[in-house]
Amino acid sequence: MQPEGLFQETESLFQTLKSWSESLHSELGISAAGRGLLELLWLNGSAPVPSLARERGVSRQHVQQHVDSLLQRGLVAREGNPAHKRSSIIALTDKGRAMVQNIRADELDALARLQVGVSDDATAKAAEVLAAWRAALQRDIASRL
Repeated sequence: MQPEGLFQETESLFQTLKSWSESLHSELGISAAGRGLLELLWLNGSAPVPSLARERGVSRQHVQQHVDSLLQRGLVAREGNPAHKRSSIIALTDKGRAMVQNIRADELDALARLQVGVSDDATAKAAEVLAAWRAALQRDIASRL
């Protein structure tokens, strides 16, 4: 498969994963973007909005909109930022951490029930290929800044 085929399939998979996740977690009343921010904070730790935006590849305003929603629900909290007086650090609350852990557990359980028909070795190789392309694209982005 040529890179354009891989990228087209990856985009389609991304959109399907987003729909699948929204369907799986519809009762939570939280957007895919909100869940993504919670997971990012869970994986990488607390961070200011501009850092979260850079990591997600979206605008600060987009992230701030979702952070405000998460703040209202008590899933994240603002903490002081000694490096910047106006840009507070966003941190998971215990409630937010529990939600992320439950979401991930539900997703892993649901994925384990799917019969894909692809070997573990093929899945590992696919992940390796996608990681290599992601790294190459990130290097290209960095070289353009």
